[in-house]
Amino acid sequence: MQELIDCLEGCVRQSVFVSERMGRTGWKEYRELYHRRGSDEFGWIRAAAARLETDAGGVRDLAAELGPVVAGYQHPGTGQIGNGLYLLLGGPGGPVHPSVTEFARILIKGAVRIGSEPVVELLNEWVRGEPLRYRINVLLQGAEIDGPLRVPEGIGLWNLPESSGDLPASLPFSLLTDRVSVVGVMGGVVLSFDCGLNPALYRPEDTEVSASLPRNGHVTLGPDRALSFSVSQFCESLSLACNGFVDWFLQWQDLGDLEAFAGRRTWDSFRYPRHAPTTKVAEADLAHALELQDARHSRARSGEGLELALRRWVGSKGSETDPDKLIELRIALDALYDIRESNERGFRIATYGAWHLGEDVERRKKIWDTLDRAYRDASTAAHGGDLEYAAQDPALIASAQDICRLGILKRLGEVESPEWNEEILGKAD
Repeated sequence: MQELIDCLEGCVRQSVFVSERMGRTGWKEYRELYHRRGSDEFGWIRAAAARLETDAGGVRDLAAELGPVVAGYQHPGTGQIGNGLYLLLGGPGGPVHPSVTEFARILIKGAVRIGSEPVVELLNEWVRGEPLRYRINVLLQGAEIDGPLRVPEGIGLWNLPESSGDLPASLPFSLLTDRVSVVGVMGGVVLSFDCGLNPALYRPEDTEVSASLPRNGHVTLGPDRALSFSVSQFCESLSLACNGFVDWFLQWQDLGDLEAFAGRRTWDSFRYPRHAPTTKVAEADLAHALELQDARHSRARSGEGLELALRRWVGSKGSETDPDKLIELRIALDALYDIRESNERGFRIATYGAWHLGEDVERRKKIWDTLDRAYRDASTAAHGGDLEYAAQDPALIASAQDICRLGILKRLGEVESPEWNEEILGKAD
């Protein structure tokens, strides 16, 4: 492939970028702008929109070298190439079905940014059938780790650097500085998902393209696992696994070297973090969260109440005041134990919970008493009154949250939703 590298490098050295706002920018200056994009994001946005001009003869020579390499991915009639970059980047990366000449120009622009040899190495991967590899990163609130964690499915936890100069260029700095200081996120915990779009190159007529993580932040693990979930859902499962409040407040896509083919920054999303205590997350919690996602996926159609219970339990763990914690917890318990009647709700919750989770009389009595008192306080909180039982027992809310969590975990492991009268009276053998 050295001939291809040399030919591509010749085109790079003949390249300039033209725009009304920046005039003509040589390839060296353009490459410097690309590598400074983390610290000068707005400057790079202007540069990224510039039009590539290069030697037409060099492009023809490159297309001639490129033709045999991509021949297996060309439409037999039009000669067009299926371009996964277009699908991944949402439009940039050239046309969805470029000609060989258009694809050559895509490679030139990428090579100006990161070098000819890395671009040809990527091309070789795509020709071998490798996917377009990228990552979604999620900055978390409420999580603490002792060191990097990872499970085989390509999900990991790691800390951002403590120095602003070492923060990744893919981090959307402008989005942060408008809302949260960069200093405030240094050392923060990042949840990451390794992703791929398959295939990177394809014949346009007959190939179905699948992405393991489309741009809307929806993760698909598979194809063998066939498990799909949103980032928010995984944070809920991670909260349940580690018994603490874990949620995201910044999501961004890290394309790695694939960003060299992007015309602009890819999607990112921000929401203001809550002020919640941190919880230590271990590798076993990460694996458990994935198991919980499997269980939630299998109960997707029959577990609407269970999903509501889980969301509200997480809301209870993340609430800042005791009344808010209790109100969220009451809704979670109502959904968990499918309480629809308006009368005797607290009694039913306490009774169902005691029989569902208590393995003996003493344990059932303790569960019943905890849920009864917590539910009474939750009703008081909902009407703006002063808490009675939580004021006397500071551990009451945490104990009730733990019971609710155990109920959710048990429900996730049950094939069918329990019949609560049978649970209390005893199921027939």
